[in-house]
Amino acid sequence: MTTARGSAATESGRNVIPPLAAALAVLLTSSAFSGVFTDTRWILPLSMTVGTVSLSGMAVRALRGRPPWVVLAQVVTLLVLLSTMFSDRAILGVFPGPGTLTELGTILGQALGTVRTAVPPVPSDTALQCLVCLGIGLVVLLLDAVAVSARAPAVAGLFLLCVFAIPASLADDMLPWWTFLAGAAGFALLLTAEKARNHTAAGNQDGRGFLGFGRQALTLAASAAVVALLVGSAFTGVGTEGRLPGSSPTVDSKAAGGIGIRPFTSLRGQLNRDSVVELFRVRGLPEDAYLRAMTLRKFDPASGWKLAGLTRGVPARGSLPLPPSADSMSGPPVRIEIDPIGYRDAWLPVFGIPLKVAGMGPNWRYDPAAGVLFTQAPHEARPYVETAFLPDHSPAELRRASGPLRVDPAYLNLRGVGPRIIDLAERITAEADTAFDKAVALNRYFTDPDNGFTYDEQTAPASSSSALADFLLRGKRGYCEQFASSMAVLLRAVGIPSRVAVGFTSGHQEGDSRVITTEDAHAWVEAYFPGVGWATFDPTPLDDGRTSLPSYLQDELNPEGGQASEESGRTSSSTGPSRAEDGDTGENPAAALPDPPLSDADDNVWVIVGVCALAVAVLAAPAATRSVRRRRRVATVAAGAQGAPTTAWREVLDEFRDRGSRAAATDTARGVAHALIERHGLDEDGADAMRALVTVVERDWYAPAGMPTDHSADPALADVLRRVRDSLRRSAPLSWRQRLLPRSVLQPGRSEETTPAA
Repeated sequence: MTTARGSAATESGRNVIPPLAAALAVLLTSSAFSGVFTDTRWILPLSMTVGTVSLSGMAVRALRGRPPWVVLAQVVTLLVLLSTMFSDRAILGVFPGPGTLTELGTILGQALGTVRTAVPPVPSDTALQCLVCLGIGLVVLLLDAVAVSARAPAVAGLFLLCVFAIPASLADDMLPWWTFLAGAAGFALLLTAEKARNHTAAGNQDGRGFLGFGRQALTLAASAAVVALLVGSAFTGVGTEGRLPGSSPTVDSKAAGGIGIRPFTSLRGQLNRDSVVELFRVRGLPEDAYLRAMTLRKFDPASGWKLAGLTRGVPARGSLPLPPSADSMSGPPVRIEIDPIGYRDAWLPVFGIPLKVAGMGPNWRYDPAAGVLFTQAPHEARPYVETAFLPDHSPAELRRASGPLRVDPAYLNLRGVGPRIIDLAERITAEADTAFDKAVALNRYFTDPDNGFTYDEQTAPASSSSALADFLLRGKRGYCEQFASSMAVLLRAVGIPSRVAVGFTSGHQEGDSRVITTEDAHAWVEAYFPGVGWATFDPTPLDDGRTSLPSYLQDELNPEGGQASEESGRTSSSTGPSRAEDGDTGENPAAALPDPPLSDADDNVWVIVGVCALAVAVLAAPAATRSVRRRRRVATVAAGAQGAPTTAWREVLDEFRDRGSRAAATDTARGVAHALIERHGLDEDGADAMRALVTVVERDWYAPAGMPTDHSADPALADVLRRVRDSLRRSAPLSWRQRLLPRSVLQPGRSEETTPAA
């Protein structure tokens, strides 16, 4: 009775250890996600997913369920868990139904949208948590099936590699060193658990047989950790751009050695101005223009405009791709020299539409849709040269603008904007016939003194929970952030795509250069017109001459003195080589430049092909190894080389090992042959061939010392081996899993120890 209980306990331990090790390996490897999230909210739901899915598989195995039932139970468990954690439509709050699946699909769609557009690290919102839990839950399921059910932990390591590769490919900065260590430890643990099960199954319950492997496991874990750390240190630039540029609200000029800008605008606050610091010297700018550092797409009613939708872009090398919204461009490109003096940030300011930027150093990228250049962390840029197109549309051209919108629908998002704001926008633009006239009317609403708006470095005190309503309807006092933020919202309210641009005005003239300082930091509005592209508007009512209004606004906002102001402004600001002397050439400015480089989308094709090829190679490696080993052994036996009988015997043992049988080291050859014939039901020809092989093997092993053995005298040995293998194929054909994951390769038995006892 005691023996039976001990055997049951041992069997239970053998069944529990591998799935627990697999779950812990996934958790350790998932630590790599710390490099793509800014918070830790994802850890608890991920841990619950891993633990629950793994426990469901263990429960089915405890009930003697076969592997297909284990997989089915884990799939159902994963669906129930996702429904419970992320859906409000689950039946009884737990079970998934049609409404639940629809809601989960919507949530996952939102998460995929974030993955496509955002640059990590990002907050782990509910949608991203759902996506991570689904993906990791499937990894647990696959790992459990391969490492536990199929007992192939080495192949299961491929899934752990995929888990680690996802955050590594998204984060440009090196992942934390401890995540490499955790991943290596997880894989070593997986291998250790399987080896422990094998030793326990072989009857080494006393642990003595495991001592040698304990030392091997320790060596393996230490080696894997060292290799992981070395690889992590060497390959720091894997993947996309990683961290969100300028993710901190401000850059400390004293600590960083320079001055940067904030990637957001606020509807309330105070403009802090310390001492004036020179930031840029610009040469070659033919007219006043805004120096854009970034564009903000997302409006948050609670706080203002924020950075969103920035893609990983393309390397800022050679000719840059034109933005998809650049529908109309005419005139020659302009060469502008920009020398950053005291500027340090993750954003590289540019004028107009950049066609080519050179000299600023490595690791800069360009997002054509957002019109910005960025890198993963704030640092000083070298003097750079921008070849740019400076849009100079006419009012008539903007009024004729028509056609499909070639920008993201997010540029029209009005979520959270109240009906009073929308009604205000419609009243202001009631008499405007075209989108351009509506934009001009909204711009004039802020700059016309009769409407009561004033420029002030301090916004009016809050009188409600809506900062936007406070500014537009009551306070009407603030600086560029409030004016630009408000006009961009009103543009969207009348159906015009808009975004807030943050950067600098063109500064003041000093010799042959324009000097841009901290006093010139500014925010303005860009509105999109189909068939034309993005056009600049500036609703901030500055009276110190620092605005850089384009010509189409000079005429519309200052109908009496606009032309004179425009001419004087252009004359005084000319600092270098000008554009075409006589109007429009009608040529595309990009035509004179070299062809743009391959975009990252093209590069990604080869990355995907490479990853797929690697995955196929890893999956095919065990079967290929088995095939090569088999051919070599058959060739050795056919040649009658020294040790041919032992080689044939080992090949036969591996054939049986692939089918789940393992010969004990203490068995005789005849005992092994008899057991294998009975277990796999070899037909008469196969059984006769097996006995003949044993005779040849025993003659080779037990021949008196010094007696020569010429195996060329055994011409039937190769035929005997062939007959055994043919009989096995007929009586016990290999399944696809046994062919793809041969146990003789992944879980090799010690065939060299199966020499029969004397």
